[in-house]
Amino acid sequence: MSAICGIIGTKDKAAVDAMTRAMSGRAELRHRAEGAGFAVAASHPIGKALCLLDGSPYGGDGAELSAGQVHAECTASALPTQLNLRGPFAAVVALDESRRWWLMRDRLGQRPLFTYQGSNFLLFASELKGLLASGLVPKRLNLAAVDRYLTLRCVPGPDTMLHGVTHVPPGEVLEYSEGKMTRYRVWSFNLHSDPMSKESAAGRLCELLEQAVARRTATQLLWSGGIDSAALGALNPNLRPLFVNLDRLWHDEARRARDSARRMGRALAIVPGRRITEEAFHKAIQSLDEPIADPSVLPWWLVLEAASAHGDRFVTGHGADELLGGYARFHFMEKARGAHRFVPAGLVSDLVPALPPNVFVRRASRSLASIRDAQESYLSLVSVFDREERQELYTDAMASALHELGEGSPPLCDVFTQPDLTANVMSLDLRVGFPNLLLVKCERLAAAHGITLEHPYLDDALVDFVLRIPADVKFGVRSKPLLRYAMRERLPGPVRLRARRGFRVPQGGHTVRVIESVARQTITPERVDSTGLFRWHTVEVILRSAGHNVYRRRQFWALLMFFAWYRNVMEG
Repeated sequence: MSAICGIIGTKDKAAVDAMTRAMSGRAELRHRAEGAGFAVAASHPIGKALCLLDGSPYGGDGAELSAGQVHAECTASALPTQLNLRGPFAAVVALDESRRWWLMRDRLGQRPLFTYQGSNFLLFASELKGLLASGLVPKRLNLAAVDRYLTLRCVPGPDTMLHGVTHVPPGEVLEYSEGKMTRYRVWSFNLHSDPMSKESAAGRLCELLEQAVARRTATQLLWSGGIDSAALGALNPNLRPLFVNLDRLWHDEARRARDSARRMGRALAIVPGRRITEEAFHKAIQSLDEPIADPSVLPWWLVLEAASAHGDRFVTGHGADELLGGYARFHFMEKARGAHRFVPAGLVSDLVPALPPNVFVRRASRSLASIRDAQESYLSLVSVFDREERQELYTDAMASALHELGEGSPPLCDVFTQPDLTANVMSLDLRVGFPNLLLVKCERLAAAHGITLEHPYLDDALVDFVLRIPADVKFGVRSKPLLRYAMRERLPGPVRLRARRGFRVPQGGHTVRVIESVARQTITPERVDSTGLFRWHTVEVILRSAGHNVYRRRQFWALLMFFAWYRNVMEG
């Protein structure tokens, strides 16, 4: 794992020293470079050509680039828009004798890069804790980010939970020169589909996935009982599968994992994962730069903890669900769009107030009532707290502050721009879900255990092709139908046709006792009132009903992760 940090505009060695110490859990930033107006550090050697690199970019020919080669590529480009870089990376490059600086990230945001711009300086670091350790960043909560987090389970970039701290947006280059910042959108996605048959799409998918697996340098594969990892194992028999066996309350995959490996003739290494503890919970929270309302953070922490004893680089199947229709939402939303032909939206709107106080019924009805508004309809279904629920949750002061900021709903107008609903949802995944939720969970938790994860399903050539596949070819009632069809000659039928199974949230036993104990210590009336954000009465209702109401359970997790983060970062 690698990391970078520094300050541009002034030479503050003490700030950089503090930043490197704060990020030592991610990587040892032993290498330094200083000049009249900057001080930087990296975990890799820094040459005369100043390029700080986190990750493994590659050029147009598919060959991996060194920091020096990335600098040469930038020097040869008159504008950032001429750059041809792919792969997972974040980089900071000095140009024109350090008068201009380019800060950049890959288009999926697989590597983090935070910034804070002061009156005459710019701070950057691979982790938020690095910026805060400098002593130059004030801890001010970003209220608009809180509102978006409670809607989308994460904070959509470039904003963060802290006012003034931002991400370098995925796929962009920021040019910092003489105290001014200029943004360039360099690497984007083409969401327009091309006509193609199921047969040709499956053949090309299999070919590109095989090439993507071959490019990975890891020799071990994190195994599950599903098709995602099985497909990777079938396409590269040299990958050694490793399965971490957790408490059955999280998931009961051991039997399926063994069966898949047996049917494929693979020797499966099975290692035990330990049970969750309060200490492990807090360590997982500390490894995240920002809260994400995803309970799978906890089992994923335990998986990586156990895996770290057997290696430091693993291939994973992450990204397959999002890109290839592993979730039912694509199919459901397309069917729902046709519902207004049979049940007029106006009639549904009139019925909503008379419906019983069941959250699912109300959510589904609101979605149908607003089906012609793609953004509102989708958010009615997937939001952790919908608009009305957030209004009930917020104090008058919070609601007033959001009103003054002009906030109140996530700024998805730049995401939901396509006439096709599935393209809009895919755009949301690519620009919000991947960089701020899925990859945050994978990258930050892996870094805390000294692990680098490689994701063949997120290979650039594969992603570009999958986005061009028509929705009726790519999605269906069964999860990942095209991947299952593509692997029909590579995988045994029982392995290929198994239903998708993710982590469950335990409803009893040791894990629930640990979570309830953490919640009692973390979500207290005193802490809730001190933030001035939420009404304690509404929070208390959520806490009491989380055990038997699936929507309240999601809201409970969002509040628990937020207050655990608040306690760790804001209270220090």
